[in-house]
Amino acid sequence: MTRPNILLIHADQHRADCLGVNGHPFLRTPNLDQLAAEGTNFTRAYTPIPLCTPARASLLTGQWPMQHGVIANHGTEGERALPEGIPTFSQALRDAGYWLGYTGKWGVDPQRDPTHFGFHLYLSEKEYARRRQAMGIPPRPHQNRWFGEVDPHITPEQSQLAWGADMTIQLLQHAAQQDQPFFLRWDPSEPHLPNVVPEPYASMYPPASIPPWPNFADDLAGKP
Repeated sequence: MTRPNILLIHADQHRADCLGVNGHPFLRTPNLDQLAAEGTNFTRAYTPIPLCTPARASLLTGQWPMQHGVIANHGTEGERALPEGIPTFSQALRDAGYWLGYTGKWGVDPQRDPTHFGFHLYLSEKEYARRRQAMGIPPRPHQNRWFGEVDPHITPEQSQLAWGADMTIQLLQHAAQQDQPFFLRWDPSEPHLPNVVPEPYASMYPPASIPPWPNFADDLAGKP
């Protein structure tokens, strides 16, 4: 059997039901819908834990957080690193003859980047800030650190999301020169907060047009 080339797009905190292809009533995601139609759309991919670092470690190792030991985010009291030598699917792919590339958010280990876990090439999202600086563009505004801000300094083509797409294309071009199958992974930070976006996307969905979650006003009366 021919070994397939694989491109995994793993957007941070992106709910499966927030895609047009998955039936969302008003969100417009035409490009993601096309990718889903032409590839694999993971509609039953459940996180093992609602924390970034442990969940990412589980995706990498195939283990529950209590097995691999990473149970808290970096910079918190319970911070731990993955044990040295722990099996990962990325190293297994490399051992099987794959060429591996990674770009975007990492978030698994603050001291060891993806190249420590089998990837041949890693293009860090930290490069985006340096690109902005080189172009004379001010840093992204982070006033409230959460949501609702607009980046007035850029066009959509200059956004971090567009930069990530460009880096993924570079990885695809690099992988095409290799005499082996490839596994490429793009991890956009978006839509994880603070998701600071430019116009016209910042105004695409007026807050008043977004209905609250059905149980948003639940006061939990009578519940433990």
